Amino acid sequence: MFTSRKRSLAKAAVGLALTLSAVAACSSDPSQGGGTPGAGSGSGNGALNVYLYQKPKLFSPLAPNNGPDQVVMSLVFDSLVAPDNDFKLQPRMAQELPQQSADGTTYTFKLRPGLKWSDGEPFTAQDVLFTYNLMANPKAGAASAGNYAGVEGVDALAAGTAQTASGFSAPDDNTFVIKTTKPDAGIVALIGATPILPKHILGSVAVDQVAKNAFFSKPTAGTGPYRFVSYQTDQYVELQANPEFRTPVGIPRVFLKPVTSDVATAQLGTGEMDVVQVSPTDLPTVGKMANVSVSAADSPGFTRIAVNQAQPRFADPRVRQALMYAIDRKKIVDSVLGGKGTVPATSFMGDVVPNSLNQYEYNPQKAKDLLAQAGWDSGKPVQLEWVPGQRDRDTTATIVQSQLQAVGVKVELKQVQASQLLESYTGGYDLAMFGGGTYTDPSQVPQIVGCDKFYPKGSNVPHFCDKTLDELTGKANATSDAAARQDLYRQAAARENEQAAYLWMYNPQTVWASNNRVQGFKASGDITRPFTGIENWHLN
Repeated sequence: MFTSRKRSLAKAAVGLALTLSAVAACSSDPSQGGGTPGAGSGSGNGALNVYLYQKPKLFSPLAPNNGPDQVVMSLVFDSLVAPDNDFKLQPRMAQELPQQSADGTTYTFKLRPGLKWSDGEPFTAQDVLFTYNLMANPKAGAASAGNYAGVEGVDALAAGTAQTASGFSAPDDNTFVIKTTKPDAGIVALIGATPILPKHILGSVAVDQVAKNAFFSKPTAGTGPYRFVSYQTDQYVELQANPEFRTPVGIPRVFLKPVTSDVATAQLGTGEMDVVQVSPTDLPTVGKMANVSVSAADSPGFTRIAVNQAQPRFADPRVRQALMYAIDRKKIVDSVLGGKGTVPATSFMGDVVPNSLNQYEYNPQKAKDLLAQAGWDSGKPVQLEWVPGQRDRDTTATIVQSQLQAVGVKVELKQVQASQLLESYTGGYDLAMFGGGTYTDPSQVPQIVGCDKFYPKGSNVPHFCDKTLDELTGKANATSDAAARQDLYRQAAARENEQAAYLWMYNPQTVWASNNRVQGFKASGDITRPFTGIENWHLN
C-alpha cells in the first residue's frame, strides 16, 4: 500500500514538473531563442534585441513627444523626409527634397512610385493629405498642431469654417503640395518628418475621436521597415519585417526592451541584448566584453531642466540665471559623462550660436547674490522630477540637488514614469529634467520657447515667453536671405541665453555598443530616431 502510494506521488510529481516545464516554455521570452537558457538572441531565431531607454506609452504622432514612443514609431511609420545620422534632411517616401517656388511659399513633394502600407493597401498622396490636415486641425488635439500655423488655410481649419486647409493639396496620387502664407524657410524641417497615417483605417473616424482610437495602441498598418506585432507591457515591443517596405528588410524580427541602462549593459555581456546605448561609466566594463564593438556620435539634442515659469517665483530671469550659476555643468560632463559631451548655453545649435554668449560658468556666490536680489524664499522647497533608468540623469539629479541646496534652494527629488512627467508638464511641477532636441534647422527652436507654444499646444514645457525672442525668430524664418537669416537667429540665441529659458545641462555624446553579429549598425546621436537605415542591417 505504502509503495503504491509512493509510486503514485512520484508519478504526480513528474507530471507536475512536466506541466510546469511546459508552462515555462510557453511563457518564455520569444526573443531569447525559445527560452533556451543562455542562448541569447544568437540562437538562430533571427531576432534583434535592442535597448529602449524608457517604457513606451502610446504610438501616436498626435500625442505629445515621448522619446520611447518616437523610437517605436520611427520603425513602424515613415515620413516624406527625415534627418539622417548627420542631422541633414533626406528624402524618405518622397523621391527627393521638395521643389521650392521662387517666392518661398510653395513646396512640392513627388512620392516614390509603388509605395504600399504594410497591410498591402496602396499608399498615395491622399494619405499624406489626410495626415497633414489631421495634424493641423485643433479638433484632433495634436500636440504639434501649432507647427502647421504658417500653412495657408489653417486658420480657417482652426475656426471650423473649413474642413481642410487650402495650403495642403494632392494634385495627383504621387504629388503633395504645401503652400504657406508667407516665405517660410523652415517649414520642411518643421513638419516634413510627420509620420504618415493610413487614411483607409482612420479616415472614417470623427476628427475629435481619432486620438482616442485603438489603432494607436496597436498600429495595424504602417509604411516603415517594420510591422507592429505587440507591446508586452514593461517587457518588450515586438516588431516584424514589413514585407511591403520599398526595399528588402534584412532582420526578420526586432524586440525593443525598456530596461535600465545598467541592466541593458549586463545583458549585452550575456548575449541577451544586441544593441545598447551605454553610459560612459560602463565603458570600462563594455570594453572587456568579447564580440562587442563600441561607437559614438554627437547628439543633436540636449539634456535640460525646465523651470516652471507659470509659477511667479520662477518668473524672474534672475532666479533662472542663479540656478544656472549654481550648477557645475562642466564637472557633470567630465565626471558623469566621462568627458563625452559639451555644455550648451542656448537651445540653438550650430552656426547660429554666437561666441559671445554667457556660458554661466559655475559661480555659487553669484547665484546667491541673484537669488537675494530676486527675493527668493529659501524656506519653500522645490521638486525636481525626472524619469529614472538612465545613469547619467540619475546621477545628475543628485548633483543638482546638492549644488542648488548649497545656494539656498531646497530641492526634493521625485522619480516619475514618463506618462506622469508628461501629465505634470501642463503646470503641476517645479523643475523637470528631460532630453530632447533634434534640431535640423534653427526654425524648430521656437517650438520649445515660443509664447504660443505652451505645452500641450506645443513643446514649450517651462511656459517661457519673451516677445522679443518671438519677433526675432519670426523675422528669421520669414526671410530667404541666408546671411540675414543667420544674423537674426544669432540675435535670438543671445536673447534666449540672457533670459535663461531653460537650465541647459549638457549635450551628451551618445555611446553605443553592439554585438559583432549585427552588421551595418551605425551609431546615431539622436536617441528618438536611433536606428536610421535599420532596413539595411543584417545578422551573422
